[in-house]
Formats: sequence, C-alpha cells, structure tokens
Amino acid sequence: MSTRTRALALLTSGGLAAAALSPAALSPALGAADAAADRRTPDARVTGGWRTVSSGAVDTLSEITLARTADGVLHAVYQQDVGSADELEHAAIAASGSVLARSKPVGTWATLVHNPKLLRTPTGGLRLVFSGLQDTDTANFYSQGHAYDTVSDASGSAWSLQPRALTRFDYAYSGYGTGATTLSDGTAVTAASLNRETHYRVGTIDTTDPATASAAAPDGVASAGAGGYYWHTQLVNSGDTVWMVTYVDGASEASEGIFAQQVHPTPGPVLKAPGSTTGGSSLNPDQTVAAVARPGGGVVVAYKTGYPTADAVSVWQVGGGVRRIRSDDVDQVALDTGSTGRLWLAWVDGSDEVHAARSGPSGLGFGAVQSLGRPGSGADLWRIAVDASLDQGTVLVNDVTTRRVSLRTVEPGLSLSASGGLRRSRTGSVRVKVTDAGDAVKGARVTGGGDSCTTNARGRCTMRVTPRRAGKVSFVAVEDGYGSGRDVVKVKR
Repeated sequence: MSTRTRALALLTSGGLAAAALSPAALSPALGAADAAADRRTPDARVTGGWRTVSSGAVDTLSEITLARTADGVLHAVYQQDVGSADELEHAAIAASGSVLARSKPVGTWATLVHNPKLLRTPTGGLRLVFSGLQDTDTANFYSQGHAYDTVSDASGSAWSLQPRALTRFDYAYSGYGTGATTLSDGTAVTAASLNRETHYRVGTIDTTDPATASAAAPDGVASAGAGGYYWHTQLVNSGDTVWMVTYVDGASEASEGIFAQQVHPTPGPVLKAPGSTTGGSSLNPDQTVAAVARPGGGVVVAYKTGYPTADAVSVWQVGGGVRRIRSDDVDQVALDTGSTGRLWLAWVDGSDEVHAARSGPSGLGFGAVQSLGRPGSGADLWRIAVDASLDQGTVLVNDVTTRRVSLRTVEPGLSLSASGGLRRSRTGSVRVKVTDAGDAVKGARVTGGGDSCTTNARGRCTMRVTPRRAGKVSFVAVEDGYGSGRDVVKVKR
C-alpha cells in the first residue's frame, strides 16, 4: 500500500489560523482511566472469522459508510464497479454479522465519488449523501456534479433519489472528499472539497433545474493558500454545532496536517491536531478523516501519527487532550461512538492486519487492543470502517485483492496486570488486576501457573504459584462479553 505525502498552507475564510492547542485551558485533565490505558497488555487475538458483505466487484478506492437503525440492523454502503460505470450497494447486516438483504441506493451511474455518507434521519430512516455524474447528458440535473441524496425507510430496501442539490458547488463529483451531517431538525449540512477549497452548505437547493441550482445563494467556503489542498473532509454535529475536520497539505509544520474548524452556526478558528505532522511533513490518511461527535458534547478525531512511518494512532478531543496508542506502520484509521459515549477505534497496519480497541464512556482511555487478523492471507486492505453502537465492535474493510467488503465483530479487550516476586521451585504470590479501559472488572476469572482466582469489585485477586523453572509464567483473564487479557510474570532462578 502507498501513502501520499503533500505540502501546503492552510487559510480559512477568517484568515490564516493554524492554531496551537492549550489542553489545560480548553478541556478537563485526563483522568485515571486515561492513565491506565498506558499500561498495555499484549494484543489479544479475536476468535471467529471474517464474513463477506458485498455481492460484486467493489471499487478499489471505495470507502465504507455505516449507520445502525433502531431495530438493531447495521447498514453499510460502498461502491461497486459495473463495467466502466459505478453503482452504490447497500447491505443490511444483523448484529451477528450476517447479511440480511442487499439493495442499490444508487444504480448505474457514469461515475460516482468513492466516499458517500450514510446518515440516519430524524424519523428513523436512512439518507445517503453522494456525488457523481449520472450520464453524459449535460442537460441532466443529476449530471451537473452537485452533491445529491437518496432516502429510504429503516429497511434500506427501496431508495428514492431526491429532487434537489445539497451544494451549489458543481465539482463535488471530482473532489477529494464529501462530508455530510444532519441538524437535529433534519436540516442537511454538506461539504465537498476540491483543490484549495471546501464548499459547505446548510440546507438544500430544492430544484431539479440546472440553471436554478447554479443561480442559488453561494455555499460557504473554506480555502487553502497557494499550493494547498483539502482532502478527506468530514462533518460532525455536536449539539447542532457543526465541525469540519479535514486533512490539509501544507508548506510548514504549522499549516499541514489534520485540522478542525467550527463552520455552523458561525465559522470559528482552525485548530490543528497535535502530532499530525512531524518536522513539517505528514502522512495522508487515505480515507475520510475519522471524526465523531460524542454524546454529551465534544468532537473526537483519530489519525495516524509519525513520519515517514506512522508508529501510533492518536485520538484527540478537539480543543483538549490527546492519547497515543502505539502500533507498527499504521495505515487507515476508523472511529465511531455509541450512545453511551464509548468509542471504538480500528485501524489497518502495514502488514494489512486489523486492530481494534474500545474506550471508556468518557475520557480517552482505551482497553486492550484486539488483533483481528485479515480476511485472507493475500489481503490488501485500503479502507476500514467501524461501528460502535453495540457493546461489541463491528469492523468492515475493503480488500482490493478479492474486490470484497468483509466484516468481523470484536469484543472489547480486557487489560490484565500481573505482578509478583517469583522464584523457581518456590511458592509465591501473584497479584492481578483486570480492567476495561481503566475501570475495574468484577468477576473475571484469572488462570496461570497452576492456580486461578476471581476478581473482586476492585478488579483484583491473588494466586499462589510454584514455578518449576526460571523464565516466565503466563496469566490469562476471561469474562463473558470480553476478549481475553494476558500478562506474564518473570521467574528468577
């Protein structure tokens, strides 16, 4: 896989504003749960396999967009190739990961953008925001290059292309990112990026007449300076305050990397994500920037950190603190949040292995990283998505080797910390603590060294172990609803 490195300066409609952060002034300090996340245990490998979601040849550049409806069904949309044309396929997926049904929200078009956005409507249905050219007829409203939408009820079985445009900007079809969200009253907010500008619009242009759409009031515009480019734009709604999060090429440390800016109800200053550049250089995220609005307020962004090789995933509370999770050669990153505020983070590494971890309900502390492997021995993963709406995580990837979207569910990982002064052929005590994102787990069973114990309300218990040889003794913690946690204790001679 390749990642692209770019350079440019960031300007906004309010002027140059690549602001440094002041976490202490802008958000509460990170709590004990965050600190506990640094005591990492070895990755736990998740049992169970990958499942195929898609039905046809998935486009190699296609992102995967997700939304779960109130009936518990997860809906996924991705782009498939139909000869030289494109289509968008929808899959309805049960909590177990099995595909219940498929449909075509957008049938065969001449071209489609690779990153549509699937949203829930205030009435419980589904709305898909996308762009493209329906055909080569320049008089066709749906071949004008605006952002468009199609809607369905909660089943996703039948879709209705809406008679409107979501942007006046008519190069959304060839752009570098389509972002979308919805205000609490159902108002659409849409963004499309191309070269040095991102055009964003609150509301719709309710017409199918090309001339009328082109004459509508202008979109809002955020612009980059000379030589600069916006990429992979996302919009998130936090209490009807809409934030735009994007990757920007830049010419310096201060003007390149991941940036966040409030764009509604009024434009705000640009904030730069900590560590999104190294020595003035950065790595392209290669898909829509991972950003979510957490229940209760606040925007959280996840991105790879390091250059020329990413050695960590950073999770940033916009305007506040940042947490780094170390991983080898990070490629694509995905993030989602559920109603409890817990985050699920997932990423692909340079070996096309998938990893995932779940946070606590607040703060940026994460539980043990779970390793999900890959869909096949020859997998080449270019895109990843994750759903956090259940206690388990649901991870989907686009494998360009097989041209398939594949899915795997994952349970949150237990973190096990074991300690004790053990010597060969002597009986000693091993004290263990089991946590989930820093919170104690009661009732977990820990085994190792020929003994076992069950954790109390503080997540602790003690075992008596008599090692037969010097080296290490392994311990494993298990509990229903979690991936196992592991740790070792050294044994002296």
